[in-house]
Amino acid sequence: MRVPWLATAILLALVVAPSNAQGTITFASGETDTPADTTAELCWRLGFAATPKGISGISRYPDARWLKAGLYMDYRVRSGPARPNDMEYVQTIRVHQKLSCEVKCYWDRDACPYAEPYEYLVRPSESFIFQTAQVNLGSLWLIGNEMDRVDFPGGCQDEMLPEVYAWAYHDLYHLIKDADPTARVAIGGILQATPLRLQYLSIIWDTYQELYGEHMPVDVWNVHNYIQSETGGFDEHSAGIPPGLPGNPQGGVVYDDHCAHIDMEIFDQQIRAFRQWMKDRGQQDKPLIISEYGVLYRHPECGGQSMNSAQLVQDFMLGTFDYFFNTKECDLGCPADECRLVQRWLWYSLDDDGTTTSFNQFGALFNPDGQWMTSTGQVYQDYCLAHIEELAYPTSTPTPTETPKSAATPTTTPTETLRPSLTPTATLRPTETPTATATATATPTDTPTTTPTAAPTEAPSLYPAYLPLMIRQR
Repeated sequence: MRVPWLATAILLALVVAPSNAQGTITFASGETDTPADTTAELCWRLGFAATPKGISGISRYPDARWLKAGLYMDYRVRSGPARPNDMEYVQTIRVHQKLSCEVKCYWDRDACPYAEPYEYLVRPSESFIFQTAQVNLGSLWLIGNEMDRVDFPGGCQDEMLPEVYAWAYHDLYHLIKDADPTARVAIGGILQATPLRLQYLSIIWDTYQELYGEHMPVDVWNVHNYIQSETGGFDEHSAGIPPGLPGNPQGGVVYDDHCAHIDMEIFDQQIRAFRQWMKDRGQQDKPLIISEYGVLYRHPECGGQSMNSAQLVQDFMLGTFDYFFNTKECDLGCPADECRLVQRWLWYSLDDDGTTTSFNQFGALFNPDGQWMTSTGQVYQDYCLAHIEELAYPTSTPTPTETPKSAATPTTTPTETLRPSLTPTATLRPTETPTATATATATPTDTPTTTPTAAPTEAPSLYPAYLPLMIRQR
């Protein structure tokens, strides 16, 4: 994020499997484009998300290669990313709706509404994205990260009205494809597949059709799979309300018990809901990746055990690994992957131990200070090594069987690009955004500044620091 696939693996070769620049795949037909001695030794399905620290990236963890993961992301665009064991690097473009108060992000929409006419910001610059795509052929690109997450005091993700995101996606998709026709482009991950957030995604899908007269071209679908209540205000354990929904709703899914955060039945329900959403739009044949999920909370007591414990976090992590690999349903899943619901997944995180974010301290695979592998990292590694053949690059075409439904190197300096005002025919609503939670997600966030800046390095410093969870960025 390695298993056998169906005869229709050619589809996955085009939209999931990396090209020669990022690793390749051998099919039952004999078609191959990578040496078996590299990718065959990795758990191709299994990945992780890392905190975006400077130009060194994950090079600061030399032992990360022993995890044998197949892919990783760190919420940046990098022209020369570290790739231990030739693992795949997932490029991530960051976007945000332009605000009238001339800062990158700010939580109070009364004091700082969206700029009108609507515009959006993109980082790094379009020229840097173009050049990076040219020298990293076949890369997987995520456009945005949690666009459904409204800004909160001290930070933000990629808040955008759904109509504006449809416009941004169109521009950036074609920018990438012009630079590299073999690139695979994925939508940015919404925080969780709840009814409110699927409604947000539906507006994106419908707006794209209205603006451009065709379905949204998505090579790989992508979602995060956290489990959090959706309330307005600043409940520190809420995911907030997506921006721009009709009627300005003040609430969505609400869980009375914070132990729902690791409830595998809800976990499964959300994956199936997203797959159903895909199927309803003719996208069932496309791959689905989970680009971020994990255990963020540390406060609840669940079954007499603190959620902030190594055993609970590791049990949850292993349970999700088994779930992703083993859960199949031909009515919803990807036909080219034995009907699995999910093709690849990235655990959060490589190195967020909660020291600066107040997230669960046992989710990290590596200690960010000592750069040593944690007990959770050891469990991750042990699982990969024990299942490396199953999680490896697809090489054969077994018969699908369903699983019963779960019970439970450019040198251009990156700069921020301001897009021209939006003038399409779709109706855009200047909806006031409900306030958000300070701790809803794990993804690196922006801290509001009076003057947006970018680091003069190959990888833009969009998220240069991490703050405590109540005033944090990730």
